[in-house]
Amino acid sequence: MSAFRGKRCALWIICQSAFFVVWLFIAGGPARADLRCQPFAPLEKVAVTHVYDGDTVKLDDGRKVRLIGINATEPGRDGQPDQPFAAEARDRLRSLIKATSQLHLLTDGQTHDRYGRILAHLFNERGESLEQILLEQGLAYHVAVPPNLTLADCFASAEQLAVKQQRGLWSKAGIAPVAARDVQDGGFKRLQGTVTAVQTGRHWRLVLDDVIKVMIYPEHRHRFEAKQLNSLQGQQVEIQGWVYRSRGEWRIKLETPHGMVFSR
Repeated sequence: MSAFRGKRCALWIICQSAFFVVWLFIAGGPARADLRCQPFAPLEKVAVTHVYDGDTVKLDDGRKVRLIGINATEPGRDGQPDQPFAAEARDRLRSLIKATSQLHLLTDGQTHDRYGRILAHLFNERGESLEQILLEQGLAYHVAVPPNLTLADCFASAEQLAVKQQRGLWSKAGIAPVAARDVQDGGFKRLQGTVTAVQTGRHWRLVLDDVIKVMIYPEHRHRFEAKQLNSLQGQQVEIQGWVYRSRGEWRIKLETPHGMVFSR
């Protein structure tokens, strides 16, 4: 397990009209075996006809659904092998769908992504989240992407159960974090590095090992506190998200505190 994953910032206190952010360094996180990520709005009964991978399915009416809150590893394409646990995640999702007599769809604040896919949660007939099950078994990473954050805290706890027990992706057979200095391509990554610069003026960003910028765009700043970000100078951190190329440099977006793990 990564040495940086043990302590997470995740507790928010809202007082009157102002946000007061308290970052807790919690060894191992609050994961519980009896945790249940429950539906929070009316459900739509659906039927799944195809499972593409561990986080994407097709419904019988032709809609393609990208599951909220998780990112499974990628099946191999163009002669490339599967990423670790990609087949296991796909097969487990298939078995969960086959085992339920009734499936229910639940959307959150944003209902579609830029590819036209439905963004939604899937629940079985007992009201159990299929995403939660995959996270607890270490078959997907938790990704908290605004505005679909209603179950983000619950999913973070589900993932911590897999982390503590070193299941799936968090076992020795999983994917190791990438050092910031070693990044050579984009895509979803767990980046590790030392915070060598912090900017909380006009633009908010962290710099890892002088080579990768961690971007906190204006629409996400309300989830962070400048004082706490400034305190990260010199800290070793892990940033989880999608790496992309912009203006000749590698960048990664940080949208919520769930995307950062760090140690004192």
